[in-house]
Amino acid sequence: MDNYRQRFLHLLEIQRRLGRERDLKRLPSLVMRVVTELLAADRSTLFLFDPGTMELRSCFAEGMAEESAIVVPLRSGIIGTAILQRKIFNLTDAYQHPYFNPEIDAHSGYKTDSLLVVPLIHGSGQVLGGIELLNKSTGRFTADDERLVEEAARQIVASGSIDSEPINEHITALHRRIEFDRGTLFRLDSHVGQLTAMYAEGAESFRISLNMKLGIAGLVAMTGIPLLIPDAYADPRFDATLDRRTGYRTRNILCVPLRAANNDALGVIQVINRLDGDFLDEDLDLLVNVAGIVSIAVESAMLFQDSERQFHSLLRTLAASIDARDSMTADHSKRVAQISLGIARELGFVESDLELLEVSALLHDYGKIGIDDAVLKKEGKLDAREFKCMQRHADLTFEILNQISFSRKYCNVPLIASLHHEALDGSGYPKNLSHKEIPFMSRILAVADVFEALTADRHYRKGMSINRSLEIIDDEVGRKLDSRAVAALKRYLDHGGLAALGLK
Repeated sequence: MDNYRQRFLHLLEIQRRLGRERDLKRLPSLVMRVVTELLAADRSTLFLFDPGTMELRSCFAEGMAEESAIVVPLRSGIIGTAILQRKIFNLTDAYQHPYFNPEIDAHSGYKTDSLLVVPLIHGSGQVLGGIELLNKSTGRFTADDERLVEEAARQIVASGSIDSEPINEHITALHRRIEFDRGTLFRLDSHVGQLTAMYAEGAESFRISLNMKLGIAGLVAMTGIPLLIPDAYADPRFDATLDRRTGYRTRNILCVPLRAANNDALGVIQVINRLDGDFLDEDLDLLVNVAGIVSIAVESAMLFQDSERQFHSLLRTLAASIDARDSMTADHSKRVAQISLGIARELGFVESDLELLEVSALLHDYGKIGIDDAVLKKEGKLDAREFKCMQRHADLTFEILNQISFSRKYCNVPLIASLHHEALDGSGYPKNLSHKEIPFMSRILAVADVFEALTADRHYRKGMSINRSLEIIDDEVGRKLDSRAVAALKRYLDHGGLAALGLK
């Protein structure tokens, strides 16, 4: 009873820790050491699935060097996935599906669009292969098409033999009832883990073979079925390549899938070599429960990461759209952000502050979208009326950005970004603020903005030297510019900032 209570407390502890973590770099090690201890195992590995490369990649492998990532290729194609998962795949655009393997098309010169795959499953549950139909004339195989192919699959399995002649008859019969381009039957050799294509319609001069040897982790990821392997070397599905490379000896394995809320594959947890003998069914049940907690945390971290990546991509696009209005100021916003972050790091800003400052810097000139080109691109000094029009961009920056629903940590972006032209002596704009009325991040932006503008080419002059730019900035210290931000700018330039900015 104490043992079960201890395990239950471990589960609660895992859930407590994971509930606060959103960083995919820290998350794996946080949970896997607890999992290893919980299951009294020697090693554990967390693999995450990358649908772009169709690989499982270890993001935490206990006992392995950090740079020695374990990679399990999963490119078994739609036919392989359908057979492994024992389900029908009906796709309108094959190339958009992460499981599609374009290598066969590349080899044959053929172009797959729509695709229907139905596995051949014996009454005993054994998978014998699968039927694949390509390119329906109407662009989409229907539910009726699926039923016709399923019936053909049952008849082929019932015949007890997968030979080319009966296959040819079945595929030809399907062709008469379903208007498609090509039909293929793949036969599975489970002993060697290989699918062999047996062509009927549009027979090719070569035979396609697909390797299905995915290893235990790959198999669990593809099928979604947990596995308990009591003797790894006695199991034909086990891939001993890593053992041979590292000198490690795998005895027994627990491996369970990580699934998203919509049942998409996220990865697997693999636990190796129970310290006191063999893994038990109760260990597998426990790891399945742990995997449920981990899946929620991993998916949440992935969604957060995707959201952050999408947000910053949008910001860079918005900033570039302003800079693109004038080729002379191209990349101005990006360089101001780079300089601002350099200043802030010298001042000891923490990561969350750096993120807020970067977003504010990227968008600091967004109000220029509302300034007339005749003013924005004028080659020469602005007159009083034109300068007043240009000053309007600071107010516009706030008005536009304030309409964006920023998340909590970015809620001050509109204010910080719009006040980068304020001066300590109150002579700036748009609000004529002074000293502590000006947010410190806006003061950093002011220094970065002035330095970038002085050192860059403009319509009315060439960029100034570093020394001359710093002399001008020094003249404004205490009157318009913050002394601490200016001093930090100089340290940043001395500590590699010049090279990072491409300046001499």
